[in-house]
Amino acid sequence: MEAKLDLSALNHAERLVLQTDLWFGSFSDAQQQQLLQQGRRRVLSAGQPLFSRGAPFCGIYVVLQGQLLISGLHQSGQQALLTLLTPGQWLGEIAWFDQMPRTHDVQALTDSQLLQFPKTALQQLVQQDPLWWQRFGQLLTVKLRLLFVELEDRALLPAKQRLARRLCQLSNDQQLQIPLQQEQLGQLLSLSRQTTNQLLRQLAEAGLLQTRYGTIELLNRPALVQLAQHGTLLS
Repeated sequence: MEAKLDLSALNHAERLVLQTDLWFGSFSDAQQQQLLQQGRRRVLSAGQPLFSRGAPFCGIYVVLQGQLLISGLHQSGQQALLTLLTPGQWLGEIAWFDQMPRTHDVQALTDSQLLQFPKTALQQLVQQDPLWWQRFGQLLTVKLRLLFVELEDRALLPAKQRLARRLCQLSNDQQLQIPLQQEQLGQLLSLSRQTTNQLLRQLAEAGLLQTRYGTIELLNRPALVQLAQHGTLLS
């Protein structure tokens, strides 16, 4: 039988990831511990799938280390890359509410560590304290709000600013290398490969980043944050 988790079973970086997450961080110490006791550690190698579209619900997850790709395969055979999940982000809650099959494919982009909260454990949690339904509902609405922000950005913001925003979302001051191909980044933004390459070259010429095969490294993240917020580089 797998041992139940608590905060002491996580390393410092993993605890920091959870504590700085707005949803998890809003809980009391007792609530955090109550949730973590239902968690199980999962380890994925780069390229390994977590679950596939159509699979039955197996729990919700939070990323502790690494990065996960969420994608869908169209009936035409084309793959649509939808988003990239980084440490501190949760996934899988849609199927928890409607008990329907998984909506998309999820696989590890890099070697990754996750916490899994299995279906039986979640059922036990909400039976013990029905208010957890409200808390999980808040997690779902966080995702919905972010979706509306992204739709608004796509409708109103120029491509360069949207690109800067996504690069900032996929990085932090400690993680400046983004293991994405330029084509994958373009898919996340609904931009053509040609447009994505052109914008990345402009940012590279401005000294904000450099590109290598399969990796985008940020050289001046504060300036990129300025561009993401204001649409221009401030002097």
